[in-house]
Amino acid sequence: MKVILTLAGAALVLLACGSQPKTTPVAGSEVPPKAESLVQPAYPEEARKAGVEGTSIVEVTIGVDGAVLACSLAASSGNSFLDQAALETARGSKFAAGTKDGKPVEMKVKVPFRFKLDDKSKEQRGETQGAPRWAGLREPVMPAMEV
Repeated sequence: MKVILTLAGAALVLLACGSQPKTTPVAGSEVPPKAESLVQPAYPEEARKAGVEGTSIVEVTIGVDGAVLACSLAASSGNSFLDQAALETARGSKFAAGTKDGKPVEMKVKVPFRFKLDDKSKEQRGETQGAPRWAGLREPVMPAMEV
């Protein structure tokens, strides 16, 4: 009986010490693409001079190698200069491919680009309330890029 208890105790110790089984991806599990290098778009001079701010949302198709295959405007900022800057930036970005069942797959993701003028630009136009120039990554699927 002592031997059985000793063996059972040893087995429990081995299990508790981190002998973990290999995990396999859950069937149907998806991981969205992630931005590896999402550069900050230049604020279009025409929009800056006019004091235009807005958010352009670009739908990006990302291949199995993480390359941008296609870009289209999912939602306009209301200004063609801002929209064009967002599209050009998305085309030049690099991504890690999304996966399904642990394997890289082609996926689409929406990337918002938020254009906000900084304090200096607003001061030149007589406005007093400022906004940060770059907000960073905050949204779960794809970060909002604030310019």
